[in-house]
Formats: sequence, structure tokens, C-alpha cells
Amino acid sequence: MFEASDFELSLEKELRLRVIDKEIEECTDIKAIKDQLKICSHSLMKYQHLLEATLKRQITYELTNFMDKIDISQIESDA
Repeated sequence: MFEASDFELSLEKELRLRVIDKEIEECTDIKAIKDQLKICSHSLMKYQHLLEATLKRQITYELTNFMDKIDISQIESDA
């Protein structure tokens, strides 16, 4: 389903991650780190949920189109 290149980030995103990593390493405020980790976790969970919902809809759409293209009654009568 996925290709190796799908997991490779663009140079812009790699740079952004380096900046974020540096900010985290230099941060000494534990409360700020905890707050940002909570925000990050919530965002990740929401994005995962949105991706799951999108994929379910797309798979349902594709299967419905597939079923419409084949003649179900023909298959059932052959059985």
C-alpha cells in the first residue's frame, strides 16, 4: 500500500523537525514541555481519527462503485 518514499519527509519538514528538536533540547521549563506534549498528543489523535474516517469513507465509496459495476444478481443466480 505504501512505498518507501511515502515515509520520507521533504527538506522543509526535516528542517522544521530539527528546529523543534533544538527548541525541545534547550527548553528547561518542564511545565511548558508537558503542556506542549499534551497539545501534540491531542493533535496526533485527532489527525489519526480524521485519517481513519477518510479511509473508511473512501473504501466504502470504492467498494460501492465496484459492486455497482459487477452484476450481483448474475453472480447470485450462477451459484
